[in-house]
Amino acid sequence: MIDIVLLVLKIGVLVLLYVFIWRIVVTAVRGVRPGGDAAVPAAAPDVALPTGDRLAPVFTPAERRQRREEREAERTMAGEKVDFSAHIAPRLVVEQSPVVPAGVIFPLEGWITVGRAPTSDIVLDEQFVSSTHARLVPRGQFYHVEDLGSTNGTFVNEKPVTEAQLKLDSRLRIGETIFRYEE
Repeated sequence: MIDIVLLVLKIGVLVLLYVFIWRIVVTAVRGVRPGGDAAVPAAAPDVALPTGDRLAPVFTPAERRQRREEREAERTMAGEKVDFSAHIAPRLVVEQSPVVPAGVIFPLEGWITVGRAPTSDIVLDEQFVSSTHARLVPRGQFYHVEDLGSTNGTFVNEKPVTEAQLKLDSRLRIGETIFRYEE
């Protein structure tokens, strides 16, 4: 008699185990399937999400471009774009150098190459300067310095760079020569 009771209990436990596993699989499939199950509430997010009219509107790229142009027109007088480039004279001023006297000004107009080669726009005949060391490139209203694979590197504010935007009073070091960027 005890053997029959134990057999029935084993079968009952196995049936409960299979039902439990079946419920887990069904719940997991409903959660993964698109649309899910409307009867199963979704878990609350970790962050409170905005609801209703507080959601950000969705704009197409053309609408974003038009809104950006409208904002730009609002910031200027009579809707004209303000361009200060005519009043800015970008230049490099030598602060320290073994080959160029301090205070020498190199005006920046267009692409400028710096190196030891005589064909460079700014010639620095130093042992730590490569023949084609770096170039200064205008991009919009800003000048950028690009290292041209030099052996000893190009530094802006004592940080090695392969490319960097020059900002007002940035220190540009090529070899042992230190320039200050001015506008």
